[in-house]
Amino acid sequence: MKILIAGSGDTGTHLAKMLADENQEVTLMGSDNDYLEGLDSLCNIMVALGNPESVGDLRKAGAASTDLFVAVTPHQAVNITSCQIAAALGAAQCVARVESGDVLDKSITHIFSRAGVQTLVYPEQLVAREIISFMERNWMSKYLDLHPGQLNMVAVKLRDEAPVSGKALRDLWQGNQPFHVALIRRGRHLIIPRGDDLMLRGDTVYFIVKPENIAKLAQATGEADVKIRNVMIAGGGKITSMICRDAGDRYRFTVIEPDRRKAREIAERFPDVTVVNASSRQLSVLHEEELGKMDIFVALTESDESNIVGCMVAKEAGVKKTVAQVEDISYIAEAENLWIDKVVNKKLITSAAILRRILDKDIKVGNLFSLEDADVAEIEVRDGARIARAPVKDLSLPADLTLGGMIRHGRGDIIGGSTRLMPGDHVMVIFRPGALLKVHHLFR
Repeated sequence: MKILIAGSGDTGTHLAKMLADENQEVTLMGSDNDYLEGLDSLCNIMVALGNPESVGDLRKAGAASTDLFVAVTPHQAVNITSCQIAAALGAAQCVARVESGDVLDKSITHIFSRAGVQTLVYPEQLVAREIISFMERNWMSKYLDLHPGQLNMVAVKLRDEAPVSGKALRDLWQGNQPFHVALIRRGRHLIIPRGDDLMLRGDTVYFIVKPENIAKLAQATGEADVKIRNVMIAGGGKITSMICRDAGDRYRFTVIEPDRRKAREIAERFPDVTVVNASSRQLSVLHEEELGKMDIFVALTESDESNIVGCMVAKEAGVKKTVAQVEDISYIAEAENLWIDKVVNKKLITSAAILRRILDKDIKVGNLFSLEDADVAEIEVRDGARIARAPVKDLSLPADLTLGGMIRHGRGDIIGGSTRLMPGDHVMVIFRPGALLKVHHLFR
């Protein structure tokens, strides 16, 4: 697939590297010639110097013949305009990153679609929703609604007292299996498990589970929700505002923000929120605002290091749950190893939208979620697909992907070795980076 990405910042560079690893034909467009030349020499990425709002520069970069155009510059207007130009030149599909929820209103999204912008991605809004979801289900480090009301993926970090800790997968259940272990994260290593793999203390285990069995999963992992009422947030940006707006009636918020203008805006918009105009790095300020009495501490500053350290300070003070925004993907495993309960990352959310568009070119994809080094997709089985030619145990599936569960006739179920998939089934596929072509091969 031929892909042109406009915007060579952190998000654009991450997307370009990820898609190049998936053997896609990727060109990254930016305005910093030295930076682009460095990427060109170190990575398998083609680069183009230019302005994404210039018809001539887009044409020169190959927009007219591209299968997918992605605009992720820091400016919403530039992203939308460049998508419209690329579509007019001949780009088959266009994705724009936006920075305002107003453009996502269903009453106007069709206008963008008619102009050639098929997908709008607002990462900050999706992060805010993920944090609110965690506040409601805080014994899980990740909760994905793979097929609404039918099948979920739940990630749990195992503690010493977890009943499943130290056990091999094949020894966990006899007879009917209430959930399926899809992935195990152990430090920096991701394991697609087989029957003899162990689940150990400190592992983050990803389970596929039907909604009616979530209580059994909580019991098996020795976890339970902590009641959240008092919330302290470090950082007063867009994500914080959306959390206060969407969940303000359920929680008591204290926001620590060093920028006077941002602090004033939050205080004016949300009169019930306690706003402190100070840096979250000032420990005396955190303790004056009764950090130790908080149920959860959410670190959303622009510094990964400050967010991680802030969560460690909160844990030391006795805060029950912590959340950190970590934009450097290489730091995510380190943050989890420090027992930060929830880590969020905007790049991964944007990546999911792009991967879905790539897969959807040849096979029918529902939800798709990106983890740090794996992706989870809901894919429909079509007539003639290789995945439906034999029972799962006889398919010789590649080692870098696994099947977690399926929806058949509107009902969720766990996939076993004797399961034979049928056209119309919706299958939950978990795959590592670089396995995209193998997914295509199985479901095409």
